[in-house]
Amino acid sequence: MVAAGFKLHKIRASRPFGERLRRARKRLGVDLIEAELATKIRAKYLEALENEDFEVLPNDIYVKGFVITYAKYLKLDPEKFFNLFLKQRSAVAYSQPANFLVKKTKTAKSFILSPKILTIFFVAVLSILAISYVTIGVYNFTSVPQLEIFTPVNNSATADEIVNITGKTEESSRLFINKQSVSIGESGNFQLELSLQNGINTIVVTSEGRNNRISSKIIIVERKMKTASGQ
Repeated sequence: MVAAGFKLHKIRASRPFGERLRRARKRLGVDLIEAELATKIRAKYLEALENEDFEVLPNDIYVKGFVITYAKYLKLDPEKFFNLFLKQRSAVAYSQPANFLVKKTKTAKSFILSPKILTIFFVAVLSILAISYVTIGVYNFTSVPQLEIFTPVNNSATADEIVNITGKTEESSRLFINKQSVSIGESGNFQLELSLQNGINTIVVTSEGRNNRISSKIIIVERKMKTASGQ
């Protein structure tokens, strides 16, 4: 029995967010593929909205655009449906925290130094050392010793009877000046005083390395006779 002045109304149960979207789409007579082509939203996201499968949806920035665009396409109130989406999503998150809030993350695989990896590493290091050793050995075997002459200058002239020959070569080499053995000092430096003859003097400096490779320098020095002044 109803009291006077009151009308009896049927109370409709509120339809879920996703179900309303699905019914609106069916009223338009389109399927998800057609809706995708019209809205430029992938069908799997439209289906996720209708099924309220919120875990499938991307970041909220994109989801807001999806909901508003899809609602407009279905001739629904965009803002109203976006608020309904937020409400429904919160309800799902509250009732199913394990499925909605907890996201699966890929666990980083820990790097384990297994015996196999260690073996490969040591073999690689030994290979590099062996190659380096062979390369250095080949270089030392095929290269000629360094030889540099500081004094005298080639094609120079002097009135002195003695010329001071200085230069530098490798400490491990043997040095000869005009076939005369010369000692090599610290850092490969050498020095020798050599008597000059009148006229052209040819000085040959030879450095012989441990691999019997030879470097040679030829210096021409002219000795000019001094003339008595005033004659």
